[in-house]
This record gives sequence, C-alpha cells and structure tokens, in this order.
Amino acid sequence: MAETPTPNGMERRRTIRIKRSGLLQWKLEDIDRPSIKIAETVDEYEQAFRLVHDTYLRTGYLKDPQPHGMLFGIHSLLPETVVFVAKSYLTVLSTLTEIFDTPEFGLPMDVIYRRELDSLREKDRKIVELSALVTPPKLRWKNLFMLLAQIMYQYSRYRGVNDLCIAVNPKHVRFYKTIFLFENFGPERHYPRVDAPAIALRVNMDDIAERLKKTYDSLEVDCNLYAYFHRMTGFLPEEAQPGLPASRSKSAGPVITNGRRTKVVRHFLELDPALLENLTPEQRAYLYESYPQLPRGPSA
Repeated sequence: MAETPTPNGMERRRTIRIKRSGLLQWKLEDIDRPSIKIAETVDEYEQAFRLVHDTYLRTGYLKDPQPHGMLFGIHSLLPETVVFVAKSYLTVLSTLTEIFDTPEFGLPMDVIYRRELDSLREKDRKIVELSALVTPPKLRWKNLFMLLAQIMYQYSRYRGVNDLCIAVNPKHVRFYKTIFLFENFGPERHYPRVDAPAIALRVNMDDIAERLKKTYDSLEVDCNLYAYFHRMTGFLPEEAQPGLPASRSKSAGPVITNGRRTKVVRHFLELDPALLENLTPEQRAYLYESYPQLPRGPSA
C-alpha cells in the first residue's frame, strides 16, 4: 500500500484555512433576541443541565437517564462556578461551565488527573476546569460555542486565571489544540464519570495572547482568534466589570452569594439530596458558609 504523501507547507496552510474558516460566521437571524450571559435563574440552570443530560445520553457518556432529566454535580453549584449560556429570548441553546478550583472540592478531573493538577497548585497557580460544553447538532453550524468561548476567555482574564484545564475525548483533541492552542497536560486515561477515554489539555493564560497572535498572524485564515479575543472586543481585564462575581482570595472566606443564587442551589440540592450526603465535613462547612441562607439538614 502506498504511503499517504505528507502535505507540503502550502497544502497545510490551505487545510488550516479550510478548517478554521467560517468559525466566526454566526447565523443568528432566526434566533429570537439572541444573548450570551451567565445563568442566573432556576429556569436557565435547568435548561442548561437538561441540555447536557440529553447530549451525554445521546452520545453514550451517560448510560442511564436521570429521574429529573438533568445532569449536574456538586461542582455545578459551588459559589464561584459559572454556567455560561447562549440563548434565545426564552430557550437555552448552548452552554459551557467554568469551575474554579477550591481546597475543599478541587476539580472534577482530579479523579484521574490529580497529580497533574497538583503540579500547578504547588506553583500557586489559579486553575479552572472547563466542563459541559454542549451545543445540539442541529445548531452547531451557528457557531454559538465560539461566542461562549469568547465570554469565557474574557471572564477568565478578568478573574486572573492562570490555567484553563479540560479533559476531552481523544477524538476532540485535535480541534482544541489546532483552534484554541491547548497543549498536552496529561496522558490518555479512562474517565469513570463518562465511561470513556480522556486526555487532559491545558491553556497557560499567562502567554496565550502572545501565542494566539504569533500563530494566527502567520496563517492565512478567515478566523483570527487573536483578533477575536482581543482586538475585536477591546476588553481590558484589569478593569473591574460590574455585575461579575467577586473573587475568593486565599486569605478571605468563601464568596457570600446573593439570595437568588441560594435559591438556585437549594432547588437542585432538593432534587438530588445525595449531593449533600456525600460531602466531607470540610466541604459541608464551605457550602454553608458560602450560602448562609441554605437550610441545614439533619447531618449539617
């Protein structure tokens, strides 16, 4: 069998151009009052969690449907976790969750990549995990995910995040490395939560702007992510942004959230009481300190 010829430089540039072109061409004309926001209401959270549930069930990452038809865990409800949603006026169409590391809860991917994550913690780096990236197949051509990626990037810069970490199925690795310049962070391992293989990837936020500029300025692409994340937005991460959650410092206590968020957390804990039952005393104390209005259970 003849070997497949290796593409030369010109062919490779053309391939990259084809793959990356169109990523920023949004087709939102038929969406009623489209918006990108951080989920706030019980309804927005429910729609986002239902979207993840149905997608994971269809792709086989979730073996059995949940009684309430949603997929969420305790990390989804922590005070600094942010659920980004792209939506029409009434309907959540796409979602992305950003989970901030805490000493009490760590990150979901600690289950298989604790050693790698600890190597960052030992350097006192602020790390987050990106999770539940979901867009229904019929809407993927609208590139809603790119809008979510932009707001997540801006928010991460504002919050002083050093590392974006993610555990992805091996078949998606090339996309994240080619488009967003994620780098290898951990070897392929079996992820029990989704009963599938996973590979850990990481973006170092300290130098990603420089890497994006160098990479995209050297390519003939219709989609320049450096321009998309920086020049097009005029975003200044050092300036305070009104309405965004406060940061939890190492010397301060947990974020004290408002009554609306407490209502949201209470709702989902009532749907799945086992989330509270499985907490350590330290995790329980952190949760109740973060949500003072949350009712205490018998074992609180």
